[in-house]
Amino acid sequence: MDRRITPARDDLAADWLRDHVKAKRYAVGAPRTVIRDGAPLHFTPNSGAGLESQMIYGEIFQVYEDRDGWSWGQNLTDGYVGYVPSADLAANLPRPDHQVAALHSHLYTEPDLKRPASGTISMSARVKVVDISGRFCRTACGHWLHSRHLVSLEYSTQDVVGTAIKFIGVPYLWGGRTAQGVDCSSLVQLALSMAGIAAPRDSYLQQREVGEEVPMADSQDFSNLEEGDLVFSPGHVGLFVDDWRFLHANAFDMQVSLHGFSEVLDRAEHDNAPVSAIRRISPSA
Repeated sequence: MDRRITPARDDLAADWLRDHVKAKRYAVGAPRTVIRDGAPLHFTPNSGAGLESQMIYGEIFQVYEDRDGWSWGQNLTDGYVGYVPSADLAANLPRPDHQVAALHSHLYTEPDLKRPASGTISMSARVKVVDISGRFCRTACGHWLHSRHLVSLEYSTQDVVGTAIKFIGVPYLWGGRTAQGVDCSSLVQLALSMAGIAAPRDSYLQQREVGEEVPMADSQDFSNLEEGDLVFSPGHVGLFVDDWRFLHANAFDMQVSLHGFSEVLDRAEHDNAPVSAIRRISPSA
């Protein structure tokens, strides 16, 4: 049982796991909406603990325990389990009907470009539009967003690489999932989400579950590569791009960048982490 994606502790587990795991008590839980873009998710209720993931504005977090300022539960987008600050969650918000398609968008206090912004939210953030004034839409939380940055929830694009390229220059952040910082697997996850493809949080799960495997005779066989293929090595993933390039969030230069594919292969070989799999994706995957 993978505790990262299974809401179970020795003392508490989700009620739907009652027949599968043993715990002192079980809880049905309650859905809460994320109201802070980049809300941190930790594996322990400690702000000083390592950042394991982040919640995106508008995502739903199923809370099984709310205690001492921390909510323990599961991100219903990708199944990740952990502790999120309770102050970053809200109950009883209406269902969203739009999402952010821009890399990030400002939250305005009034429907006016010249008025102050109170924050930003990232690509794939979800909102409920309750009012329109000119080129601005007001959300259920009271913020105003420019309509050019919003699309319906039904929107999707087949250009996964084009979506990922928007993140070039975004800093690398272990556990990051927003336009302020991403890691290798979240870059892939976010790009796929805008194509209507759900993807797990971690690269090892993506290698197992996303798309279809591209046959390789050995770890140096790249004869079948196509643009948009996911290329995996132990603990890492990125997208193959035409002209023999590789797009990935990486800790080598601490940002999302395009590298020569041969350069990436050489570095991976030097680190004893050769390519382990290639997966091909499509909007219908």
